[in-house]
Amino acid sequence: MRMLHASRRTVIAVSLYVTASAALVVVFGVPYQRDILAVWLLLGLLCFSLADLRGYARGVMLEWLPFIAILIAYDSLRGTAGHLFAVHYLPQLQVDTALFGGTTPTVALQHWLWHGHVVWYDLVFWSVYLTHFFVTPVLATILWKVDRQRFRTFAVLVATLSFAGLITYALYPAAPPWMASQAHLIAPVARVIPAVWHSLSLHSAGSLIENGYQYANNVAAVPSLHTAFALLIAITLWPRKRKWLRPLVALYPLAMALALIYTGEHYFSDVALGWIYAIVAVLAGRALMRWWSSRQSQAGRPVPARKPAPAPEATSPEPAYAEASGGA
Repeated sequence: MRMLHASRRTVIAVSLYVTASAALVVVFGVPYQRDILAVWLLLGLLCFSLADLRGYARGVMLEWLPFIAILIAYDSLRGTAGHLFAVHYLPQLQVDTALFGGTTPTVALQHWLWHGHVVWYDLVFWSVYLTHFFVTPVLATILWKVDRQRFRTFAVLVATLSFAGLITYALYPAAPPWMASQAHLIAPVARVIPAVWHSLSLHSAGSLIENGYQYANNVAAVPSLHTAFALLIAITLWPRKRKWLRPLVALYPLAMALALIYTGEHYFSDVALGWIYAIVAVLAGRALMRWWSSRQSQAGRPVPARKPAPAPEATSPEPAYAEASGGA
């Protein structure tokens, strides 16, 4: 009976959560800032954890709050990372033109597909682009609920990839295609993502801590962490048994790459470097987790007791009569 009441409370709480979420999106806009998403996801986890509130509170304090703090710190630092050195316009542009016969894929795709106004496939590309802000925290939430060890590994990989990108942005600020177009280095390139936002008359929900800070960094283009995280998601979700799902999982990083190149947000070289960063982060993160697990197991392994030295064989005493006879 107690389990039945707990299930009923969970269903009611989740229903209210979904309804309230839809209403807040309509009133305040689409939330994609880290802190807003964190509050939203933790409330969702609370609705699914009503039967184990102590475990929920312990998990939030020990696992979620450090994870969220790392991501918010990344966002805060990312906004200032591009002000240390001069912005690079040409290297990534030259790589793309060398690879694609003298023109960049962004210019070619927009020549074929962009008509000066938003059409249906622009909405598709915009939707794929927007998933970058949702899929990583949502997947982390699901993993935390169903597989804590995979959540911890995923959190380490996300943090590793985020700060590897941050260091690169600080050392090598790079202009995306739309900015190179404004500098008249390539043919005119439209920035499609803001155009879609404007055409839909949508706005985003404000951040709780963003006021006074500039999170956006227009020159954080090399590498493309959008494609890096898309590949990380695909690697994390890669099915081992249901192999028929693999093409669908692999489609996500490819769709993200195409969306970023077409919309003018990244060169192909940015995308390829993002994939390399993701692969290196996965290899390094898994090696770190294996090292940590090995160290923990060694620290918790009981020290084997030393075997006692074998006792010397006892010699039977000579009988008294022998001693007496020997002295005779």
